[in-house]
Amino acid sequence: MNTNYSQIKSNSDLNKIAPKYKKILEKTKPYILTYSGNLPHYNLSPWGHDTPKENIFSCIDARHARFFDLLQSLDQLSFGPVGMPMDKWVFFDCGEMPGGVYGFGVHAWDLSKEVQEKYKIDDSYKGLIPISMYIAIPMANGDWFGHNLSSVSTLLGDDFKGLGLLTKAMGIKVYNIKNLYGATQWESKSLNIHLQLSDMELRSAYTPAHSFNKTITYKSFYSDQGLINSLSGDARKAKSWDMLVDVMDDDFIIDLQNKIEFKGERYLLVGRPEYRDNKVLLPIKKL
Repeated sequence: MNTNYSQIKSNSDLNKIAPKYKKILEKTKPYILTYSGNLPHYNLSPWGHDTPKENIFSCIDARHARFFDLLQSLDQLSFGPVGMPMDKWVFFDCGEMPGGVYGFGVHAWDLSKEVQEKYKIDDSYKGLIPISMYIAIPMANGDWFGHNLSSVSTLLGDDFKGLGLLTKAMGIKVYNIKNLYGATQWESKSLNIHLQLSDMELRSAYTPAHSFNKTITYKSFYSDQGLINSLSGDARKAKSWDMLVDVMDDDFIIDLQNKIEFKGERYLLVGRPEYRDNKVLLPIKKL
C-alpha cells in the first residue's frame, strides 16, 4: 500500500500526532455515510483533513448499494466471531439516518487477495473499500451515543495499528461531539481505545437491558486538545485511583451496579486497563 492519498496541512494539529497515525492518514481516504440533511451539522474537514466529495455517501441513494454491502462485510469481519454483527436495517435505522458512519477506506488494489476474498470483492468493483467505521447517534438531550466502532486493522498488518483509535478520534471531531454516552463490555479490548481518549463515568456497571449483562454504560467528555493528545503515541495511564477492578469479578460488578443504582454513588474509569498476573484490571475512582 504505497499510494500517497493525502497530505496533512502544515498548520494542522494533526502534525502533532504520532507517525503511525500520520501514515494511516496518508494511506487511506476518509468517507462519511449519512442522510444528506445531516451534513450541514458535521465537520467534513476535521483538523483540515478533507473528506473527498466522492466519498460523501447518502444512505437513501440506491447507487451506493455495493458500498452498503461492504460496510456490512466490515462489521461481520470485526464482530461476527463474537456474535454482534448487524443487519443492514440496523445500520440504516440506528446509524445512517439519525447520525452517520465515518471511517477510512482504501481501493481494492491496495488489499491482498486474501482480504479481498474476505470482503467478497470481485474484479468489477472499482470503488472505495471501508476498512474502519465509527457510528454515532444524536440523543434527545443534545448529547450523542456511540453505536459502533470497528476496523479490520488485524487483517492489514502493522502499518494499520491504531486504526480504531484514529477512526473514533476523527469521528468525534466530524460529528462535533462534546458529551458522548456509550456501551461496552467489561472484557472488551475496545476499553483501551475509549480510555485512551477520555475518562469514562459509569452510568451502569451491570446492564440486563443489553444482550450482554456485563455491559458498562458510560459518559465521556471530549475536547480538541484531548483528542489530539490521545493520538500522541503515549499511553494514557491513570495517575491515581481508589480501586482496581478485576473485569472477571462478577460479584463486585453487580455490587457496583447496586451502589450506582440504589445509593446514587458515582464512579469514574480513569485510565487504560492494567494487566497483572493474567488478570485485566480497570482503575476506578469514586466521585
